[in-house]
Amino acid sequence: MHSKVKILLNVSALACFTLSLNNLAQTSDEADFEAFLKKRQSEFSQYEQQQKQEFEAFVSAWHDAQNAYLKQVTQKWQDPNLPSSKVWVKYSDDLNKRTSVNFESGEVVVELLNSQNDEQAVKYAKDQLNELSQVTVDKTLANDPVYIAANNTINSKIFTSTGKPVNRKIEKNKPSAATQPKKIAEQTVLSTEIVKEVLTAKAPVITKQKGRVKISYQLPANTLSNQAKRYLPDVQQQAKRYNLDPALLLAIIHTESSFNPLARSPIPAFGLMQIVPTSAGKDVSNFLQGKPLLLSPEYLFQADNNVEAGSTYVHILSNRYFKNVRNEQSRIYMSIAAYNTGPGNVAKTLSGSKSLNQASIAANSMSAEKIYTLMVNNLPAQETRNYLQKVVKRTAYYQKQLKGI
Repeated sequence: MHSKVKILLNVSALACFTLSLNNLAQTSDEADFEAFLKKRQSEFSQYEQQQKQEFEAFVSAWHDAQNAYLKQVTQKWQDPNLPSSKVWVKYSDDLNKRTSVNFESGEVVVELLNSQNDEQAVKYAKDQLNELSQVTVDKTLANDPVYIAANNTINSKIFTSTGKPVNRKIEKNKPSAATQPKKIAEQTVLSTEIVKEVLTAKAPVITKQKGRVKISYQLPANTLSNQAKRYLPDVQQQAKRYNLDPALLLAIIHTESSFNPLARSPIPAFGLMQIVPTSAGKDVSNFLQGKPLLLSPEYLFQADNNVEAGSTYVHILSNRYFKNVRNEQSRIYMSIAAYNTGPGNVAKTLSGSKSLNQASIAANSMSAEKIYTLMVNNLPAQETRNYLQKVVKRTAYYQKQLKGI
């Protein structure tokens, strides 16, 4: 009996020893895993911090370059203008000549300072019009003084501080040649057809002011439709990809840029659908690539890239931010408003809180028509109220235009 007890005690001790070893191994594994998590968290925090610095560096460099160029222009022109979302502007190297295309009003204006010869001024204006239909967006951007200065500053700052370039381009999987829409190889500021029609129409209006000759051309009434057709293949491809109405995408492009392929705003935002690299661009690149990347101007000025980015953002708004809103039309109205002002402001308008969950609950208790009316009357910015109404109205317009195409 004594030996049995002894054996049992030995077995018990062995079991305790084994259990102790297991506990130690488990503790060691947990410690290793905890260390791994901490390392990953640290790496992620460093990545986030680097991303933040890169994004801030980009915005700062762009604003500085823009302000510096504006200062130069102001020394020559009493009414200095820089490119905007709906007006493309280019100055000659000596800043004595200016060409602008107003996509919203449909007017091309060429101005020359201290010009004494009207015939030469008109010839220069014609040359500028022809250039609008011949020089690609890529080349135009490459010669843009603001872009050049901003890029030099960005690359200089980032290479000095981190050794890595900031202006990283998003890599994406292109569709096969069989499914990809015809590339707009001739992507220019204006189409050849529009420029030809302008130059064969009535003579331009010549206005003389003190020290300035102004030559104005009126674009044909169908300019907007012609511009829209240039980008329709890309729009239709992305609409099919995300199950969106192509008329909605055209309406957003119309409202954002009036189909100006070199559209930009001071924020800065770039391209047809006015993508802001530091906000919508983050969501888009994160969705497409699994991490936020800085979408560069040259990337966003390519029509297919920009339409993809804008369409992806509409999809994200509708199917992620507002995914719990049951009514499809309600989600569309909310996404349109959010495209302009951000989902937080839309949520606050509907529920009094920036909580997307609360906004969804509120939206599900209302009809789509009531949501639309509520936002038109109560969104915090008048700009967004007008934006929502314009996009909805233009969506109906393009739905009619696209019938039978």
